[in-house]
Amino acid sequence: MVTTIPSLSQADLPTDMAWLFPEYAFLTIGVQSHQGVIIERVLERGSWEQVRWLFTTYGETAVAQWVGKHGFRLLSKRSFALWRLVLDIETFEAPDWAVAAKKLPESW
Repeated sequence: MVTTIPSLSQADLPTDMAWLFPEYAFLTIGVQSHQGVIIERVLERGSWEQVRWLFTTYGETAVAQWVGKHGFRLLSKRSFALWRLVLDIETFEAPDWAVAAKKLPESW
């Protein structure tokens, strides 16, 4: 089976990721300068092909560090639980205010 590699924008992001960043001018997103938002969006809503690109680009260690530091606040409960399991993350940062906010019932 032949797989095609998505074409790259000037920002070196596969162009099929543009839908993940509707509020950004896609061609201005830098792989290094926007690393956090790229990791967050791909882990939360990306396809498996996009997830593979993410791990190839940043490496498992960098993604795991991001999840441990920011995942509790920025990922959904389900995504955070999945990526903690996949990346074998036992300890993570969870500010008190974020823990309290996650316990509140959904308002919508």
